[in-house]
Amino acid sequence: MHINLILENEQRSASPVSLSMLIRIVSGTIVTALVLWIVSIYVSYRELQNNVRYCDTEWTQTEPKHLAAKQLREDLIQKSAKLKEIQGWRSTRIEWGRQLENIQAITPTMIQLTELRLSQDNLMLSNNIPARFFDLRISGRTGSARSEVNVSGFQEALFKQPPFDKFVESVNIPSGAFRQDPITKTDRIFEIVCKYNPRSFE
Repeated sequence: MHINLILENEQRSASPVSLSMLIRIVSGTIVTALVLWIVSIYVSYRELQNNVRYCDTEWTQTEPKHLAAKQLREDLIQKSAKLKEIQGWRSTRIEWGRQLENIQAITPTMIQLTELRLSQDNLMLSNNIPARFFDLRISGRTGSARSEVNVSGFQEALFKQPPFDKFVESVNIPSGAFRQDPITKTDRIFEIVCKYNPRSFE
């Protein structure tokens, strides 16, 4: 005969760790981990806030210097571009005072100059580099005797004689520009077109 002296609801497990204790341990571990995670996030957030405040303070002190440096850089770029432009114009200019003196020096005594007209165009060369193009139109008159020889010699001097040989690309008399003077009838009038070599900006 077998008699149970302990009711079923009074029976205890022989294991030292009960299910309820295990649940409490796991729950406590999860809660602790969650609390530590929240604390870690909060600490990181506070550090981030402090870093933002520090950066704001640093930027407040640095911003005026940054803006001043930026303005100086923009001014330097503008002034450098302006200086380059001025240097380009200077390198492409021709000393016309000296040119006129040289024209006067080679003009034969039997030729009288009546008009000088200078024209300029800013165009692009074949390699897309900007350049200045100069045309000088010289008008004058000479006596009928040996007029062709006089004008031809003057034309050749403008093309081949120094210093024009370094500047002038071509010297031409346009069609119909060498003719009888309609006023005096005894003189011949002419027009010579001197095309100067392009003066590149680079």
